[in-house]
Amino acid sequence: MRCQCDTCTMHKVQKSAAVKLVVIVLVVATGTVLVLSRRDREPLGAAPPLDFSSPDPSELDLPKFLRGDFAIIKDVRLLPRPVLEKFTEQNGPRPVMANPGKNFVAGDVIYDSSVPRERLIFAGVSGEKCFVHYEQGGRGHMYLLVFFDLTSPSGVKPLWRGHCRGAAANISDLRSQVASGDCR
Repeated sequence: MRCQCDTCTMHKVQKSAAVKLVVIVLVVATGTVLVLSRRDREPLGAAPPLDFSSPDPSELDLPKFLRGDFAIIKDVRLLPRPVLEKFTEQNGPRPVMANPGKNFVAGDVIYDSSVPRERLIFAGVSGEKCFVHYEQGGRGHMYLLVFFDLTSPSGVKPLWRGHCRGAAANISDLRSQVASGDCR
């Protein structure tokens, strides 16, 4: 049997109003959190340009550069300091490259300007040699490889940058891609 009294009707109206109020509060609170979190994320600055003016990149023996034992790096912040500076925003502390598996802008739509447009695949260091293999988002999603000469503990010289046909799975795969001309 259903209650038809004014008290039951009043309880239903109060319950409905309370539910609507809770929904409104949640929507407003969620919107406020999203606005505040976006406001707290400053746009990521640009990295300094890499200067490949010397030596002549055509004189570099690419397969020979990758010979030897390389310590593999899969965390951007573990790159040698002078190399990390080349992938850090100018006049800022943040790397412009995400770690493997982390969020980055893969396409050409920038939905959050604080998210990097590049993501490390892996890097390697052997003595005075360093390479960085990474992907770059944008209209033309690319896989890049950069070779550096670590001239001193505080200095670095970019030697060569090329585009690879795909992401290398490991150093052996990268060597194979370079030797076959799949990184140019």
